Amino acid sequence: MSVRLLFCAGILFMGCSLMAQQDSLSTKYREDQFYVSFGLQLQQINISGFKQNGFSNNFQIGFMRDLPLNVKGRTAVGLGLGYAYNRLISNLYLDSEGDNPSFSIKGDEENRQTYSSLVIPLSFRFRTSTPDRTDFWRFYVGVKYFLNFAERYKPFSGKSIQSYFIRKNNTSIFLSLGYNTWNMFFEYDLNSIYKSDIKFSDDFDAHLQTIKLGLIFYIL
Repeated sequence: MSVRLLFCAGILFMGCSLMAQQDSLSTKYREDQFYVSFGLQLQQINISGFKQNGFSNNFQIGFMRDLPLNVKGRTAVGLGLGYAYNRLISNLYLDSEGDNPSFSIKGDEENRQTYSSLVIPLSFRFRTSTPDRTDFWRFYVGVKYFLNFAERYKPFSGKSIQSYFIRKNNTSIFLSLGYNTWNMFFEYDLNSIYKSDIKFSDDFDAHLQTIKLGLIFYIL
């Protein structure tokens, strides 16, 4: 999914939203929301000997614009903008010396890979809410587009260094389910977080995807 397509979709939905404000369906209402999520990251990799050591986590914060699709407002589309911080801990060791740096598996070390992301979420939203009811069940499902930056790598023994192995963009699918403020979420990367030309020292591709599980809080 390209950046151009996502931004065109955003402009389209915002335009529809502005027109919807002037329509005759006066019973429509919006649930524009700020959101905050905290999650555990499970790393999925196809290399023997890989270990996820320590607590790999994800933090996200942002805002969602709500566009109801029916009169009662119980079905809607949400388009947002947010920020994410990722920390991955494992025994993946980065050998940054020489002209061709690469990854390898190194014992039980706790090496840290961190990076930030600009997040563009697009979701279909189903809920049991009404204009005068703030406690209700919700189910959201959709996709997120990530623009990644500020990548850092810190070996178990050594200083943190800037690295250039994380893909500049990625896409995930997600869903959240819950009641009122408390909601659980699931998120799965559709691509490896590493660039396609990154290699292990034994010539394996560094293909790693993450699954995020945690809590997300919606603030009206």
